[in-house]
Amino acid sequence: MNKLFVFLPCYNEEDNIGLLIEEWMKQKDKLAGSGLELLVRPIDDCSKDGTKKIIEEKAALYPDNVALIAHEVNKNLRGGLNTGIGYFVENAGENDLMAFMDGDNTHDPKYIHSMIEKLRSENLDCVIASRYCSDSGVVGVAAHREFFSDMAKVYYSFMLRVPGVKDYTCGYRVYNYSSISSLVNKYGSEPVKEKSFACMMEFLYKLHLCGAKFGEVGFELRYDNKLGESKMNVFKTAKDSLKTAVKLRFSEK
Repeated sequence: MNKLFVFLPCYNEEDNIGLLIEEWMKQKDKLAGSGLELLVRPIDDCSKDGTKKIIEEKAALYPDNVALIAHEVNKNLRGGLNTGIGYFVENAGENDLMAFMDGDNTHDPKYIHSMIEKLRSENLDCVIASRYCSDSGVVGVAAHREFFSDMAKVYYSFMLRVPGVKDYTCGYRVYNYSSISSLVNKYGSEPVKEKSFACMMEFLYKLHLCGAKFGEVGFELRYDNKLGESKMNVFKTAKDSLKTAVKLRFSEK
């Protein structure tokens, strides 16, 4: 059986990570029916609360499916992406898949099935759970954040022009092995360099430069499911993202 590696970067998510892992475990049997063994790999980024302990408890409860990856120093989201990429390349096989998802319980694992179906049926390299499909929805997001997201979509589409992509920043994606292997071969073992949340856009655009083919499926972003405060500085993220898009468009090859 092939494998689906699910990486959940998290920092101080004690209220959310346990619930999210349980939701993933509900998908195990259906994924097995699609020929995929579920391997959930939460990446704890030196949390100061009980996040790591909760992951360890879930790993003990589901030893065949869940295992903790723990950073020894805080590396931010960029580090979580690079850790997951490195782990996947080292442990996966040619027909295995990799998924990333925010660790704050705003993304529902149930959408992984339509994402994988689209990836396989259309011979794609990456499928994004997108906020900008006809059947997408957003619940619980503040008006100013939704406005910035909509403006970002227009700006990134104009600047980066990646075929098949409308949502450049959503962290919920599934990738095949060949695209990630090509990324590492071209950019090295730590291909993501941006320190801010713009690293998701960088990750996507570098895959595009490696020849990856993209698609999107609609999903409902449920920000109302998130417990605790947001860690994103919206205005700083917007500023960093504007600069990153320009740098990627005119500097990367």
